[in-house]
Amino acid sequence: MKTKKIIGLVMLIVIGGLVLLTFVLYSTIKTKSTDISKYAPYNNWIGKTVTLDKQTVLVMEKARLNGDKSYPYLLLDSLHPDWQYLEEREKNGDYTKVVVFPAGLKLHIKKAIQFTGGVSGNSTPMIFGTLFHNGKEYKTGYQWGQRQIARYMDKIKECWHFHRAPWQTRPDTVFYALPDAQWW
Repeated sequence: MKTKKIIGLVMLIVIGGLVLLTFVLYSTIKTKSTDISKYAPYNNWIGKTVTLDKQTVLVMEKARLNGDKSYPYLLLDSLHPDWQYLEEREKNGDYTKVVVFPAGLKLHIKKAIQFTGGVSGNSTPMIFGTLFHNGKEYKTGYQWGQRQIARYMDKIKECWHFHRAPWQTRPDTVFYALPDAQWW
């Protein structure tokens, strides 16, 4: 009887340890996200409908960066840092081009989220909104903002800079502070 209790206790400890290990691995590896809609420069655009002054391309990503399934597309324009990789990513099958939009299209910006990869630790801020074109609605994300590594490594909070988005008339040269994405 005593042996059965010891074996049962050992099994309980082993199972509990495995559950705890699984939880720790999951919480470490999973992509984290934080709403950054209240932070500049995003707070200037959330809730507004803007006109895109450039031709834009809507793509579907094979391995999506954002975890928000209600916004399945990614919007790119010629000033976007990833524009130079568009053709290569199409050839590799990473992107599937959905539609090319003409300049003058309206985008209603709804929210901004910061995603941080659990493995890489790299943060990517994205805005989310809705485009309307030829009677169709497209819910899309637009990756906007990059961390300048030198400022970040020097522990300067204002290390985020923003390329000119297709709704802006000129580039924003100010550096901003954004929070790190949270676990839950």
